Amino acid sequence: MRIAELARTCGVSTPTIKYYIREGLLPAGRLTSSNQARYTEGHVHRLRLIRALVELGGLSVAKVRAIVTVLDGEADPPPSGRPTARTDALEVLAAAAPQEGPLAILAADPRTLALVGALAERRGWHAPADGPEVARVVEILDTLGDLDQHHFADRIDAYADAAERAAAADAELLRSPTGGTGPAERLVVAAVLGDQLLSALRRLARTTGTAGAEG
Repeated sequence: MRIAELARTCGVSTPTIKYYIREGLLPAGRLTSSNQARYTEGHVHRLRLIRALVELGGLSVAKVRAIVTVLDGEADPPPSGRPTARTDALEVLAAAAPQEGPLAILAADPRTLALVGALAERRGWHAPADGPEVARVVEILDTLGDLDQHHFADRIDAYADAAERAAAADAELLRSPTGGTGPAERLVVAAVLGDQLLSALRRLARTTGTAGAEG
């Protein structure tokens, strides 16, 4: 297909497609003449993935570029001593998270640090104590405390229960190949769009509960 057909198929403007190609997110088409190129179903899939990560996932172009670089190398067997594509994808996703981990930890309320540390210990979670995952939880809880919303911390185990169930669903999906995509892409989709799905379902459940209460 030509670029105009690719644009119609994916609902993306031709200038946007050319921008994604220039930025290294989307491979260039196969040249058929000096000013014409052909695109494949692979371009359709990649363009839809890019749109999902940018528009639904809220990732920057730079973060998406890092992710698709991992995906493009997934089929290549890693040299001895190199991490697998799945490990690389995890590192990319960690990079996509807020990068103020050490600073947030240093400025955190010690009581919040202790709360999150105790939560991780009793749950058997093994994230580094000074890593971005812990730092983000601490930052959010401290912010909620500053807003006098301490009841979130009081209910931290209820949120942890929901998080564990969501993480288990992610793990199940990753063990069950679907649609011919590789493990790194499934990991990216589960982490980025899975978070958005969980958030949307939470909002849906909240409004449904409100409607039931009103009835």
